[in-house]
Amino acid sequence: MFRPFALAALALLLGASCGGSGGAEQTGGTDGSGRSAAPDGLSLVVYKDTAANAALAELPPGQRFWQFTGETDKDFLVAISCTKDGKRAAYLMVSTDGALRLKISDRSEPIPISGQSSGITWAPDGSNIALTTFDTKTSVNQMQVVDVQTGQVSTVSTGKGAIGPPRWSPDGSRIVFDASDGTLNQIFVYRIGDPAASKLKERPANAFAPDWSPDGSKLVFVAPGPGEIHQIYTMNADGSNETQLTASNVTKAFPRWAPDGSLIAFAGTVAVPVASERPALVHNLGVFTVKSDGSDERNLTDIQRDARLGGWCISGLWLNDNWKPK
Repeated sequence: MFRPFALAALALLLGASCGGSGGAEQTGGTDGSGRSAAPDGLSLVVYKDTAANAALAELPPGQRFWQFTGETDKDFLVAISCTKDGKRAAYLMVSTDGALRLKISDRSEPIPISGQSSGITWAPDGSNIALTTFDTKTSVNQMQVVDVQTGQVSTVSTGKGAIGPPRWSPDGSRIVFDASDGTLNQIFVYRIGDPAASKLKERPANAFAPDWSPDGSKLVFVAPGPGEIHQIYTMNADGSNETQLTASNVTKAFPRWAPDGSLIAFAGTVAVPVASERPALVHNLGVFTVKSDGSDERNLTDIQRDARLGGWCISGLWLNDNWKPK
């Protein structure tokens, strides 16, 4: 039913090589113990800037930065997700031997993950983490749920082809992701407790990387627009009222709604890929934002720095571990 993962899909989330912002103004401080002392409740964009070789959390537009210090010569950040209350973060790390580990900010031991992964997402109540994986030995794609307290990993849905990064609904009842139906990439929804995910609706063209609005009433996603440039679209959570939100010459990927609903961050590049399924944006990638009505599109990073979007996190206790003001 589904096609195997492309390595580019994994690299797009944050990339195995790190990145940061170079000339950011140092406005963050510490609380005297070396911790970040960030005010709680800030909506931060997390990304990796390849040119600067660091991962950053930024308060748009460039007002404050924090730099991730949890990487080593053998362990690289692939994806990050934070709890809704800003207390904990989960880090998907890949080692030089290809092994994946899920590290949780207040858990001493990492949780091993089999295969490759395209992304992670916290349950709103902080009890579980969902991730989509590809088993390189069996060529099976699946969505798994990790019990944060016990570390137990359970498979909840499987398929034969690529499954995109999952996003948990604000009410905790559903998980949305993109996947191939054999012909096109479509949006699927898994209802917690169901035996399998179901297609939200039939679209005449590919759809990628859906995400929920903060109130759960809408989805944002990327699909080919006029001229085959991937644009941002929104629709109601039931698939109705689909609307094209953007129309610029920036090819877009991985739209992520800000926690307060005012902005949508996305990965973008001016160069249109020659051949792409996700789309496979590999070089000259930047982090952009646009207002939720499609206006005021602007770049947070220079595309020459090749920054990889990770998503949004609410500032809180998670910044006290493995982050420092920049």
